Amino acid sequence: MKNLNLKEVDSPDFLNKEFNEPVFTQLAVDEYNAKADGSSFSKRDFYNDPSDFVSTFNQYACIADMYIACHYWDSEAPFIFTREDAKAKDWNIKIVADISCDIDCAVASTLRPSTIADPLYGYNPTTESEDDFMKEGVIGVMAVDNLPCELPLDASIDFGEMFLEHVLEPLTGNDPDDIIGRASETLNGELTEHFAYLDDYVNGTNVQ
Repeated sequence: MKNLNLKEVDSPDFLNKEFNEPVFTQLAVDEYNAKADGSSFSKRDFYNDPSDFVSTFNQYACIADMYIACHYWDSEAPFIFTREDAKAKDWNIKIVADISCDIDCAVASTLRPSTIADPLYGYNPTTESEDDFMKEGVIGVMAVDNLPCELPLDASIDFGEMFLEHVLEPLTGNDPDDIIGRASETLNGELTEHFAYLDDYVNGTNVQ
């Protein structure tokens, strides 16, 4: 988003201020979920038992034009938005890019995965079914389940930069943090201390 020169704002400003330029906000889990009984939000409680929480995402859905879903979702957690939510008169989101691509659950408009060759389809909130995404009132959906596979160049560049910054010098012998030692599974034909837990597997004594 930043590479597109879009301005990032915090969620309160996104909800309460008007802008004359495109803006985006990144939501933390406590910004679109709340305790069902109205008590204070605890991230630990949410992770331990998300069934006690409800989604508050609709406050953003009536303002945002586009939603990029990059969540981790648990089956006990509330849906981020439901089919009924998308029918609301004040619903404003026109495009959903579901990077997480959880089918027919957390993000109601994600009915199926799409493909790189054919990345877009439409979700009709009225019929709760797939439709032409160019139609009025239909939400455009991008839900390519293997989307990260389309980023090998970026991944290779990032890996190379991290390798040069953190690994290359330790490989030459200057390794005060024992990076190479801690990452090495074997030494002289034996498991190293950090990987000794694999002894049973190697010896065939704990194979199901």
